[in-house]
Amino acid sequence: MTTPLKSYPTGVRALLVEEAARRRRIESRFVAELERAAFAEIVLPIIDYVEPYAALVDKQLARQSYRFVDRDGELVTIRSDFTPMVARALAPSLRVSDLPLKIFYRGDVIRCEASRLGVNRELFQIGAEILGDDSVEADAGALLLSTAIIAGFGIRPMVVYNDVSIVERIIAFASASTGASPDIDRAIRSALVAKRTGELAAVRASIPPAALALIEQLASGEATLASLANFEATADAARRLESIERATRDAANGDFILHLDDIDESPGYYTGLRFRIYDAGTRSRIAQGGRYDSLYQRFGFPAAAIGFTFTIDDLDERELNATTATAQTGEAR
Repeated sequence: MTTPLKSYPTGVRALLVEEAARRRRIESRFVAELERAAFAEIVLPIIDYVEPYAALVDKQLARQSYRFVDRDGELVTIRSDFTPMVARALAPSLRVSDLPLKIFYRGDVIRCEASRLGVNRELFQIGAEILGDDSVEADAGALLLSTAIIAGFGIRPMVVYNDVSIVERIIAFASASTGASPDIDRAIRSALVAKRTGELAAVRASIPPAALALIEQLASGEATLASLANFEATADAARRLESIERATRDAANGDFILHLDDIDESPGYYTGLRFRIYDAGTRSRIAQGGRYDSLYQRFGFPAAAIGFTFTIDDLDERELNATTATAQTGEAR
């Protein structure tokens, strides 16, 4: 009696003829748009050593990544995030004369999200970066290009954006005024992430009044660009966000929403603009990106950088639905 073959491991599957063709059509459209915008492709390995990324990967992504000891006894990881790998690959060979540089990449990432049974662990992504340009025009350009590509699929993109440096600047200001205190750092960050000013109870008296007022506004959702502009430590971030808001205000390809209270527990490697792009109709997330001006320095070459990454799986499903609808229309005729 033949023992039946096991199915594939949880979260991975094969793409057969029709699915593979659909995936390649989507991929080719992305590549055509990026090449039209003068981005050049690079290709990265799917495994690498863990050590170069140890200080960059936050706890959540570390839990999601697959790690193992190879035959040489080295701890290696399967690719779970393109952005740090791009920096590690490019930084050693970059020269000032190469900048600004526009590149793109594509391939699978593997993530194990233990709390979500049945979800894909193997995701196909296409991303792009602009290196050596720290201008607000590059920020706005990345937002407009990414949404234009998505709009080309008949999707109305909704962009939610913020600047992660705001929280870091508030904490730095409070620390400079009171002396470095992990307790104050944790309390401020916790209050802003949880949107509960009660988290500040134990340290409230130690926080300078101007910083405390802004923290309370952010936690309650009442902060504005004007309130950021009136606080010296965040004034530059406010001006930058105001410029982005002006540049995207009349964009035809999407809805751009500034959420000053959209604050993550950790900024990761992001240093400024951080955005997520959703399908306005389904609210499913399609892309994310932001600015990470210190990432390349960690690999030996100082270069400003902003980028975005698309996860193709949701677009694959949309392409399937469109193809099915077209076929059904043809049969009806």
